Amino acid sequence: MTKPVPAGLASLTDFRPASPSQSIHEHAAPPMKAIAEAHGFVERNPVVPRKRRKPVDEPTHSFTARVSVRSANAFIEWCERERISYREGFDRLVGLIDRA
Repeated sequence: MTKPVPAGLASLTDFRPASPSQSIHEHAAPPMKAIAEAHGFVERNPVVPRKRRKPVDEPTHSFTARVSVRSANAFIEWCERERISYREGFDRLVGLIDRA
């Protein structure tokens, strides 16, 4: 037993794929970002470019330690305030050992 074909789908002989020259973006919605900005909306999470750090000249060693969340948060916030990498922050703290 064959199922009845829905109205309008009896013949798909004129159905063809789009030609390669047609772009998908031809049928895309208008640029939503421009429309939103025109109406005073601002992006909540703007993209912030990251600075690329310069590579180190001396050999490095992979070091992993389990620390408290409180200490990790304090260290991360300090590195962000100083605008330094964790490696540079660790080097500064190790430098304080020599002073003690």
